Amino acid sequence: MKESNLRKKIASDLPPGSWHFVPMNMGFGKTGIPDLVCIVPMVIKKEDIGKVFGLGVCIEVKLSYNKPTENQWRCLREIAAAGGSAIVATQTTGKEYKLERVYALTDGDESGKGRDVG
Repeated sequence: MKESNLRKKIASDLPPGSWHFVPMNMGFGKTGIPDLVCIVPMVIKKEDIGKVFGLGVCIEVKLSYNKPTENQWRCLREIAAAGGSAIVATQTTGKEYKLERVYALTDGDESGKGRDVG
């Protein structure tokens, strides 16, 4: 399976009403940008009942034998620190995949993946 096929599968699994695009860097722009940039609709807070809000979700897609680069981890942590949801989707078998949330780095965190700051 190609990474592009897995990316299409993940995009088709987004909740109804979601919006997404696939950034094409082609040597220009910021390095490490995730494979899918999405807005996922959600309803939040008691006083906001009935209002729809969009949650920024960025997904880095990897086949089972690949891992995110340091630039990709950095960008995902920056997205998490800005309040977005940063995710690594890794192929498990065929068109199946697992999701791993990436958190913003906090002082003293040496793991490289970060942890929840919210």
